[in-house]
Amino acid sequence: MIITINIVWFKRDLRVNDNQVLSDASKIGHVIPLYIIEPDLWKQPDLSYRQYCFLQESLKDLQKSLSLLGQPLIIKVGNVLDVFSEILNTHNVTKVWSHEETWNGWTYERDKGVAKYLKEKGIPWRQIPQNGVIRNIDCRDG
Repeated sequence: MIITINIVWFKRDLRVNDNQVLSDASKIGHVIPLYIIEPDLWKQPDLSYRQYCFLQESLKDLQKSLSLLGQPLIIKVGNVLDVFSEILNTHNVTKVWSHEETWNGWTYERDKGVAKYLKEKGIPWRQIPQNGVIRNIDCRDG
């Protein structure tokens, strides 16, 4: 029997309650909850040590919540593509899930690289919008 494994990539959506991505992914197979601490992201001028401290607190809360559900959070440090490569080489991942990122130019470019990488690997990436920002529209009038 082939086990369906979904990566739920937590980015800025560090919660269990009311998390559509986590809910949808868990309905169709096993879930690897993943957070990647990206050193290059934290070098961006719009991020601060105060934000990093808040992230650490939020990750502890998320880890606790996920552990109560029976699947602890996996936290990796490094380049996203390197982390995904490592996981894809050791697990039969069938889909990646995340909220659609609408942070800054760096994260947008990172996500374009992830989309290209996953497409080359034949792994669908389901990104669920989480706010009123809509990516890739030709006109923002109206």
